[in-house]
Amino acid sequence: MKDCRYMKHYRIDKTKNIGNVIFVVEGGRPESGGTELRLLKKIFAEILDYEVQELRRGCDEFIGHGKNTHYHVFALNLPKNQLTELSEESIDELFRRLKEEFSIKPEDCPIFFLYDRDVLSYHKNELRGKYVKKYTDPYGNENGDQGQLLLSYPAVESFLLSCIRNNACRDTARLGRDAKTLLRKAICHEEEDIDNLHQKTVDLVFSEDVSEAEKRLVHSINEMDIGLDLIGAGVYDLDNLGPTMLKVYDLQQQKYNSSNTFTVLSLIGMALLELGVIVECDENDKELEESTCK
Repeated sequence: MKDCRYMKHYRIDKTKNIGNVIFVVEGGRPESGGTELRLLKKIFAEILDYEVQELRRGCDEFIGHGKNTHYHVFALNLPKNQLTELSEESIDELFRRLKEEFSIKPEDCPIFFLYDRDVLSYHKNELRGKYVKKYTDPYGNENGDQGQLLLSYPAVESFLLSCIRNNACRDTARLGRDAKTLLRKAICHEEEDIDNLHQKTVDLVFSEDVSEAEKRLVHSINEMDIGLDLIGAGVYDLDNLGPTMLKVYDLQQQKYNSSNTFTVLSLIGMALLELGVIVECDENDKELEESTCK
């Protein structure tokens, strides 16, 4: 069990054999991909040196990034954007292509679903039982449901904020566009066009050299821990994250019902911890104690 009342120290482990990993994400444009796809490409291909195979919505072919063919990260879009499109039929179709084109067995791979907690896209309590309680384990649970749902509150920009800001979780936001505004203020001038920023977000956050990008990834994990502690979900078990995910969802729902906003918090970092590419280390590791935030 990890108790987030005390600051932990992390490091990146680039020697980790992650095998084949599947991410199903929202976002995605045929011409350029989306924020989530660009984020996975940046993290796994450019920072961690794995190979990423990207399948954008509306595209017929996979786009490869990176050169490490021993370890594949598959970043996939469903045909439609919303989490409610995450049906067995749509997943089976995606996985059929993985079997045919890459000769892998998805049932043997850890599977993660990265989605935003967009209050405008779902009915009240629509996500809790059908998705948050169902998708709790990347390798499959006792009910045979495989995949872990990692929500960002309110949107993926919360993860990017956690990479570059101290105490990003002290902010609140109702919608993704509110989180984009916070991100814009953090990384560029106020007059920057927000739609243009949406196209540049990942590159702006990870625009430094690889060593700086690594520090920002590590920083995001510490910020996630701080955020979980702040909302009252600070103790979690990487081998049994289902109860924590449900608790976070319920606490954020309470926050939204009382203030019409969410605490800015992303659970994307859990995938990095579960895959072992970011690991807890000794507190005397001086390199990891250096702050990368401005």
